Amino acid sequence: MVRTVEGRWRELFESADMVSEGAAREERDGDRTWYGSTSMILELPVETSLEDRAELLAVAQKDVHTHVHALRSAHREAQSRAPGQLGRLACELRFSDDPKGLRIDVDVQAPLIERRRVKRTLP
Repeated sequence: MVRTVEGRWRELFESADMVSEGAAREERDGDRTWYGSTSMILELPVETSLEDRAELLAVAQKDVHTHVHALRSAHREAQSRAPGQLGRLACELRFSDDPKGLRIDVDVQAPLIERRRVKRTLP
């Protein structure tokens, strides 16, 4: 891992183009789990050279701030779409080059925290 200055990453994430989707599935044990993905593009200036883009991609893949921002963004997006509160997230990150900038894809899996349905028997 590497560590860069956090401020510039924050600016890139604040203006990122994000798309999210997901759905809850019922598991074998009856609990429901949220499965989703968030794709974000951190736009880079048009004049950014191919060498600079490759270097930024390499740095982003190892930078702590980039990972934290990507995970927080994906968590926020998933929570806004899920039908209930999310439990502990399991995430997978992928970084790639995009014509507009740096693309980050985050796959999310989390249990839904829901009240247990209580079966009532009528007297």
